[in-house]
Amino acid sequence: MKRTPTKFFLSTLLLMSLSYCMMQAQVYDDHFGTGNNVGVTVTSSPTQGPDSSATTLDGTGYFPDLAGASRFLAQAGFGGSYEEMEYITQVGIEPWIEEQMSMPYTSYLDTYQSTYSDITDLIHTVHQGETIDRSRSYTDFVFWDKVFKDPVVLRNKAAFGLGQIFVVATTSTRLNNRGFGGADFHDVFYEGAFGNFRDLMMEVTMHPLMGYYLSHFQNRKGNPDLGTLPDENYAREIMQLFSIGLWELNNDGTCKLDAEGEKIPTYDIEDIQELAKVFTGFSGGAWNVIDFPNLAGQPLAFGFNINRYDLTVPMIIYEQQHESGEKIMIDGSVIPAGQSGMQDVNDAIDVLFNHPNVGPFIALRLIQQMVKSNPSPAYINRVATAFNNNGHGERGDMKAVFKAILTDPESRDCTWNDHPKTGKLRQPLERLANLCRAFDVDTPSGRIWMSDANTFFNIMEQTFMGAPSVFNFFSPFYAEDNYVAPNDMVSPEFQILHSVTAVHYLNLMEDALTDKPFRNFTRVNTNNPRLANNNQDAPFLDFSDEIALLDAEGVSALLDRLNLIMCHGELSDGSKAIIEDAITQYINEGGFDSEAAVKTALYFIVASADFTILK
Repeated sequence: MKRTPTKFFLSTLLLMSLSYCMMQAQVYDDHFGTGNNVGVTVTSSPTQGPDSSATTLDGTGYFPDLAGASRFLAQAGFGGSYEEMEYITQVGIEPWIEEQMSMPYTSYLDTYQSTYSDITDLIHTVHQGETIDRSRSYTDFVFWDKVFKDPVVLRNKAAFGLGQIFVVATTSTRLNNRGFGGADFHDVFYEGAFGNFRDLMMEVTMHPLMGYYLSHFQNRKGNPDLGTLPDENYAREIMQLFSIGLWELNNDGTCKLDAEGEKIPTYDIEDIQELAKVFTGFSGGAWNVIDFPNLAGQPLAFGFNINRYDLTVPMIIYEQQHESGEKIMIDGSVIPAGQSGMQDVNDAIDVLFNHPNVGPFIALRLIQQMVKSNPSPAYINRVATAFNNNGHGERGDMKAVFKAILTDPESRDCTWNDHPKTGKLRQPLERLANLCRAFDVDTPSGRIWMSDANTFFNIMEQTFMGAPSVFNFFSPFYAEDNYVAPNDMVSPEFQILHSVTAVHYLNLMEDALTDKPFRNFTRVNTNNPRLANNNQDAPFLDFSDEIALLDAEGVSALLDRLNLIMCHGELSDGSKAIIEDAITQYINEGGFDSEAAVKTALYFIVASADFTILK
């Protein structure tokens, strides 16, 4: 396929079709299903336990068909292969979730260390004795290798979603050579995905990357003589973005209103100033003795450059720089004067963690990441209720939260598929990951060393741990102007979809299908001890099953399979007819073999709204 003006037409059509998918917002009358089971009695044979009648109504507990398994994998992971979908139809959704949550895994930091050792050995074959930098791009290698190949699918997706709430970008100049720290920070979410939310809040707060990013690293107590106050950055963002948000919420995510019908702020500037006092005195918890061996054995000190500290070790509080006076919290409670810095931090985290906003705030953010942009208040309420109490008296149990998100009637019941508020635009990273997982991406060497910071971000405005600000790549409140905002809806991912990124997306997918999915950095640069793209180790996709199906049963059967794997059965009849006619015509004209037919059909599918919108 050559790039022609047709490609611009396709990108324009893509933008129009995606916008149309979000444009209508009429509310349907209540109907049976989707959780509306009050007062309804159903009897059934106990096919999956002592009482399957309840699951008949709420949509959970079923063994899905292949289309349902495909859709589920797009929500709970980054898509999957036909074989993975078959497996879910055999074991069922809830057993699969349990299996995933208990599956052993290798941490990002351990994987980074192993990858770095492999890189060092490879580079030393050309540049013996050279010091090898610990690039943040090697963290990209770990991320993409796990996303493409790791069987721990749900943990990866959960960590991906959490990382877009607790945002840190490792692309700053000072962090470019601190890949160990970036891998360790993502482990907060990868290892802690199914732990407790309070632990996530504490680990994020104490991590030196977050301390550096939001400037509570070496945040000093106020000095009345100099007229200085503690930095307020982290105090503001831990409330606004990481826990409670700007407005007081009901448990269903709707805003509480005062007597005048106005929204009620959760905090004000005085609350920020008081909380900022808590986050003072932080600095490195261990020396970076790899780059500064002279520091080994020396007592720790407060005021050194961040590169002097080990970024895989939590910060500590240096009491002489901590504000020791009392602090008044947003709930009116008082942190007493004279406590240790860590006691202050624990008290403050407890106040935020126990705020009634946290359940609905986190429920909405994670539902938007995994299932849909505009969940109903009832859906948010059910997930927030699981956050508030996992059924065993525990608040913040993330296993319960993710189970609630993925087994809710609104995520599983197919009657929601045609609801005007169903669906979300797949993020750019998700679209590429879906393609590569679906067709078992691999390389001749078995190494998948993809760096996306300098390429993928420039064309698609998204990259791993490279958000342009703490507000992420897109806002959860962004609403497209013409159709979405007037209907009181949001369309977060559309903030980075426009005419430029749409064209780049089409080019990216064409290159992925006709050339290679991405550049693989497994060649040693002869001029310096760094890695370069290796065309001899280019990644490839496996279409052997699809080619065999096309040869045996024809174009229609091929499209049915591609529809199942990529669109979860949602490819419209009109789109299928257009694609089938085009592929049949290309084949009949000659010079178009089965592999080219599969790739072209797949290109048309990934260019369609039926794929880019996850319903």
